[in-house]
Amino acid sequence: MTLLRGTTDLVPLVTVLFLLLLFFLLGSSFVTQPGLVVELPKSSLGVRVPSGGWIVSVTLTPETKEGGGRKPLIFCRDELLDLAGLRKLLEEAGRGRPPQTLVIRADKDAPAGLLVEIMNAALAQKWSVLLATQPDAEPPGGP
Repeated sequence: MTLLRGTTDLVPLVTVLFLLLLFFLLGSSFVTQPGLVVELPKSSLGVRVPSGGWIVSVTLTPETKEGGGRKPLIFCRDELLDLAGLRKLLEEAGRGRPPQTLVIRADKDAPAGLLVEIMNAALAQKWSVLLATQPDAEPPGGP
């Protein structure tokens, strides 16, 4: 029995590992805010969301057994905010910078009045505002 002597080449092993890592990174779906469930309204028309925009998520508290109403929650930059806190954050972010884009990911049952207040706060800072939706399975105009 002969023993092989010499060094082993690790380049092919490293190449395969990098290719596997790249495959899994590109094949995975990205979550904008993990753990936050937002049921977006459906729309047959879609708008491309810019990559550099801020995301504000509006969701509702879970239903309770007592039957109390579900209250809206506002999240921006991994922080739970109220409307006044969001206004302040948008003002501070807008100072000395060109206008940015604000993407609102609102639950389909979120109060429309709150969404209008959030849009007004962003528009007052001259930001562009987009409302995120999920694609509808049915094409426009029906079957």
